Amino acid sequence: MELEEAYTLVSRALDEGRAAHGYLVVGDIRGEALEFAYRVLEKLFGEERVRDRAHPDIHWLLPELKSRVISVEAMRTRIVDPMTQTAFAGGWKAGVIVGADRLKKEGANAFLKTLEEPTPNTIFLLLTDSCEQLLPTIVSRCQRIDLARMGGRRLRDPWQSRVLKILSAERLNGVTAKAAAAMRLAELLKELGEKAEELVKEEVGAAEEETAGEETTKDQFQALVAARYREFRADFCLSVLSWFRDLAVIRCAGEEAPLANAPYKTLLAARAARLSRAQALRNVEAVEALAASFERNMNEAAVLFAFTDRVEFGTEAK
Repeated sequence: MELEEAYTLVSRALDEGRAAHGYLVVGDIRGEALEFAYRVLEKLFGEERVRDRAHPDIHWLLPELKSRVISVEAMRTRIVDPMTQTAFAGGWKAGVIVGADRLKKEGANAFLKTLEEPTPNTIFLLLTDSCEQLLPTIVSRCQRIDLARMGGRRLRDPWQSRVLKILSAERLNGVTAKAAAAMRLAELLKELGEKAEELVKEEVGAAEEETAGEETTKDQFQALVAARYREFRADFCLSVLSWFRDLAVIRCAGEEAPLANAPYKTLLAARAARLSRAQALRNVEAVEALAASFERNMNEAAVLFAFTDRVEFGTEAK
């Protein structure tokens, strides 16, 4: 479901007084799922202080920085207890759980009664990109909003657009051109690594300032950066996969088949016409092998050079 369509449905339900108490929002928790939450909250509370997470009647809960889980103590102090109190402004109260799949059994049980028997004018937004990790008792008590796009998760811009620009370049045939494409993709991954470190540094600083607790060690910080970078790299692989899947879909099912990269339909169709079905399917296998090689911690630049050499981009006539 597109974000705008999902928001319209929930907005109408709120206007008509038939909104659910809990919404399970499945999608990118730093992208569309979070944006959907902001849109709903702005409808309920107005735009002021929503996006800076400073509104007193909106209670946020994220996985704890070092453990990457949501503990029962955090659930009780940040969601359960505040949501049972009278609203500061006398209107709505909202509880937003980002990364709800990180909620363990004890925390889920602590939250369950509040979810089942909320006070009036209460709404919960549970954001996740791994709903299969949630307890069935939580899932069954929420209305699901699935924002996952065709082809699954992918990079956010500007990196998504840059990946597509590299893959859609006019000349991608020959050793030199393919090596240049590999170098550009490797540079993009390097930038994603720098972005991962930047984001974690911001999160660590905010968490330490908020809790005034023990400082994050160097090893813990590096582990957090590595985990965030692996997320980015996985999304990078999904973006690349979406391109080559589109080529295979057109080659095997025709130009009217639904595509993940629909704005490139004309270009994709022209390239798919230059590939055999076997070549198109081997390309998809090559992307899957690329992702597997990354997970084995092989040298990324070398893996990308081997990948671009292996695939057929469809830029040459048969």
